[in-house]
Amino acid sequence: EFSDNLARMIYDNDADLTKLEGKTVAILGFGSQGHAHAMNLKDSGANVVVGLRPDSSSVAKAESAGLKVVDIAEAASLGDIVMILLPDELQADLWNEQIKDGIVPGNLLMFAHGFAIRFDQIEPPAGVDVGMVAPKGPGHLVRRQYEEGRGVPCLMAVETDETGTARDMVLAYAKGIGGTRAGVIETTF
Repeated sequence: EFSDNLARMIYDNDADLTKLEGKTVAILGFGSQGHAHAMNLKDSGANVVVGLRPDSSSVAKAESAGLKVVDIAEAASLGDIVMILLPDELQADLWNEQIKDGIVPGNLLMFAHGFAIRFDQIEPPAGVDVGMVAPKGPGHLVRRQYEEGRGVPCLMAVETDETGTARDMVLAYAKGIGGTRAGVIETTF
C-alpha cells in the first residue's frame, strides 16, 4: 500500500520549457555546476548570461563556449531568473555587495541547494520567487548526460511563490538542464 506523501517523480511531460521564452537566465558562477547549467540551458534554447568577476579565470571558458559574460552585479540585474552557483562561503557577502540590488519583484531567485536560505545567509526581498534545482551529480556528469540525450536526477523545491508561477518556472529550469529526462523529486529547502 502506497502512502499519499510518497515522492512522485516529475518527468519531461510535467515541465514546460516554453515558460523560459522571453526570459533571461543569469547563471552566477561558472564552476562545476555553473558550467553545466549554463551550457545545458543555452542548448535548450534559453537566453543565458553568465555572471563572473572580471578577473575570473572562467571568463575565457564561458566566452569560448559561446556564452555572454558580464560582471556579477550586471548579470543579477539582467536576469529574470538568477541562479546563484557561487561558492557557499562567498554567497552572503556577494549577495549583499553585488547581487541583491539587481533582484526585483517578479524575479525568480534560484539555488542548487538549500544552505543560503535555510540558514538565513540570504534574505530575498518581498515579491521575489525563490526556488531550487539540485542535480544529484557533479557538473561534468550533468553536462555529459545532457549531451548524450539523458539527464541527471534532480531535487527541486519552491521556498517562496510570490508570482504564482514559481513551480512552473523551477520545473522549466530543471527541464532546461536535463533533469526531467532522468526524473525530478520535489522536496523543501
